[in-house]
Amino acid sequence: MTIPLRSGSISNERQLLNEIFGNNLSIGTLGEHSIDEIIDAPSYYVAEGCFENDFKKSDIDAYGTQVTFAFLRQIQVFIGNFWRLRDNSAYVRDGFLFVYDENIADGCTYKASVSLVNSFANGEQRDVLFTAEEIMNFANNMTLFDVKGVIEHKICYRNPTQKQHYKGAGLDKKDMSEMYVSLARGTMIIPMKVMAYCIALEALLANTTTELSHRVAERAAVLIGKTREERCGIYTIVKKSYDVRSKIAHGDFIKGSEDDVKKYSEKLDGYLRELLSLTEPYELENSKVDEYFLNLLMS
Repeated sequence: MTIPLRSGSISNERQLLNEIFGNNLSIGTLGEHSIDEIIDAPSYYVAEGCFENDFKKSDIDAYGTQVTFAFLRQIQVFIGNFWRLRDNSAYVRDGFLFVYDENIADGCTYKASVSLVNSFANGEQRDVLFTAEEIMNFANNMTLFDVKGVIEHKICYRNPTQKQHYKGAGLDKKDMSEMYVSLARGTMIIPMKVMAYCIALEALLANTTTELSHRVAERAAVLIGKTREERCGIYTIVKKSYDVRSKIAHGDFIKGSEDDVKKYSEKLDGYLRELLSLTEPYELENSKVDEYFLNLLMS
């Protein structure tokens, strides 16, 4: 089947695969091993579009790789959004851009690769099923990159940006939290996942460093816990996760079992998915956050 996106489509149709890869250009530039890996994958991404008429081959050679990186980052962001539905290990690694006039075999290719390889909260990598309807819901709100801007303004998508760590970038609490969730998903080392998930909770819920683990655990519990038992369970998991976070952050050894740490990682992943689906109180000013949670606790 083929699922249309705002830019290109996700498809696994054999006829289209043969059209793209069944020619000497693809075999000679991508290589048979790369083609076999793509064909064996559950799906792939096709982005279609046109360069301006006045573009020459020399222009495309100069910017082809950068444009490939732009498309690759575009689908990387798109796939990353699926975490909002449920935990998964879907990722994109290699991207190939075909540039041609009428016949694919008469064109040229460019390659880009990214290193982020996602895994489940327990460190596993396995298949996960998303329905066409779920994919379409994300497709309708897909973030698009300006290919013309990449060329004219020499925007580089080769390296991940670092500006999000600085105040001038203008990110809000949810943006920062999602960034650390992405960091957690991109490592298969469970204790490192727990540390990144804890930082994601801090970015979302903390407005001071005083009694940090208690505040974050308490606020997570009252926001998503529906019963007294649930709230106590959430509080306990977050507090124990902070013990792991502290050990890892200070270069110490963890005393608990691997199974316990894996459980913390899975729980934190689920908590953050629920918390990030909410709006309040993330839009409040820091001075009003304490009052908001005090009223919530006393209600």
